[in-house]
Amino acid sequence: MRLSIFTARLKTSHLVLGCRNVAKGEAARDAILSETGCADQTTIDVWEIDLDHFDSVIAFAKRVRSQLSRLDGFVCNAGIELTTFELSEGLERTLTVNVVSTLLLAIAVLPKLQETAATHGVDTRLSIVGSLIHVFAPDKQLDVGPDQDILAALSDPHTADMAQRYTLSKLMVHQLFVELVRHAPTQPSEEQHRAIINLVNPGWCGTELSRNKDAAFFERAAYQVMGCMAEKGSRTLVHAVTAGAETHGLYLSQCQVTPQGSYMRSEEGERIGKRLWEETMRRISQVDPETAKCVS
Repeated sequence: MRLSIFTARLKTSHLVLGCRNVAKGEAARDAILSETGCADQTTIDVWEIDLDHFDSVIAFAKRVRSQLSRLDGFVCNAGIELTTFELSEGLERTLTVNVVSTLLLAIAVLPKLQETAATHGVDTRLSIVGSLIHVFAPDKQLDVGPDQDILAALSDPHTADMAQRYTLSKLMVHQLFVELVRHAPTQPSEEQHRAIINLVNPGWCGTELSRNKDAAFFERAAYQVMGCMAEKGSRTLVHAVTAGAETHGLYLSQCQVTPQGSYMRSEEGERIGKRLWEETMRRISQVDPETAKCVS
């Protein structure tokens, strides 16, 4: 919600909150309007989206493309952190929400961002939330046999390493971000306006991300020493979604362009990243062929 508050204070004319729980989203909207006093200049809508279900993601994106006259910025920041194995859309739930649905949503709204850039002569932004912890991910878990699918292999309840699943999912987000930038439709030269795609680390923030973890209380205590509150983290997201063309295709941390981890820069990391992209796009092609064509 802090991101929305900062955005409203920038005098945004129209803000859409994508929420799984509409009632909570409406309560958040009221709180934002109350705190910022921006009701006379900012319209805030609450739209339902549940990344646990691909149909919900597809419906939300279609609404974005059909109902909004323009889309200047979009932040993909939904995520979950689980310690127990659960299935969603035939995959381990963390993978569905943090990885596949996040990529599906990013690709599905990209045409609207590009349309807005071309029509209105402005730079638009697609900011995907990554994490510093991608450098600690157990990357060996991604190197499954050639006869296996990475997502399917990681969704085996007998072998799934849930203790490190969130960290691994963030590494996968970083890999898919790199491939998304490579496969996005060719855009105008730097002298012309375009959709800027960047990846941002908001820091270790005190949010509800770890609400499903037994250790959540102790983590919240640790935030006081090592982490940052959601308000500080939201500033990094505002920076990303307003940053210039020099951030296109790059990773931002602490509001600065930052190199990704060594695995991401290795030949092995690139090889696995390309394979993960191909396998994830096959799944997206099955559930939403129209969106898949946007990056084919």
